[in-house]
Amino acid sequence: MIAGRLNEVVKIYNVESTVNDYGERMEDYVLSMTTRARVDFNSGNRTNENDEIVYNYQKTFNVRSYVPVKDTSHIEWQEKMYRVLSVEKRREYNDIVVIAELINE
Repeated sequence: MIAGRLNEVVKIYNVESTVNDYGERMEDYVLSMTTRARVDFNSGNRTNENDEIVYNYQKTFNVRSYVPVKDTSHIEWQEKMYRVLSVEKRREYNDIVVIAELINE
């Protein structure tokens, strides 16, 4: 892994489950780590869902191997949230490749 390619700052959010007073299980995303990553464009398109135009973008994030990324995590990059689709740990490069899609808010 070449450290000079990790030129973008990203925030990793992981799910934290709690039970409220009524016994409901609540899930909230809590900031787990702020780290540097390499961000590559994967794909993108514009679709019409329920009479609303939605932009579906996918990015590839390369982070160091110690970053706590899970399949249920969210990544914030440039003030936009991305939902993690897949996580692949690569031993030969000592990094993690994360494919994520933009969350439509």
